[in-house]
Amino acid sequence: MSPTAKLGEVMSCPVEVATPDQKLAEIDALFAIESGLPVVDGEGRCIGVISKKDKARASNGLDSTIGEVMSSPAVTLTLEKTVLEAAALMLKHKFHRIPVVNEQQQVIG
Repeated sequence: MSPTAKLGEVMSCPVEVATPDQKLAEIDALFAIESGLPVVDGEGRCIGVISKKDKARASNGLDSTIGEVMSSPAVTLTLEKTVLEAAALMLKHKFHRIPVVNEQQQVIG
C-alpha cells in the first residue's frame, strides 16, 4: 500500500458502529474480530470510539453503557487524507484505528 494512497481507496467499509446507549454486552462478541468501534449519535456522526482498553475499564463490566466508557471526542479523518497522514496520527495518539468520516462527520470507513 502506498503511503500516498487516499483513505477513500483503502478504508474498510461498511463499518460496524456502536451507539452510546448500548450495553457493552451487546457488542462484546465483536471484540473477537475488531479492536474497537466508532460510536455514533442518532445521525450517524462519530462522537467517540469504544476499544478493548475502554471495555477493560468498565466499572459495571458488560452492564456498562458504551457512553460511560468510550473515548471521546473521536479523532477522525476524511477520505481525502493519505495513508501516511493516518499512520502519523495513529502513532502520535497510539491508536489502532481511526474512523473515516464524510463532511457531516458521519462514519463511512
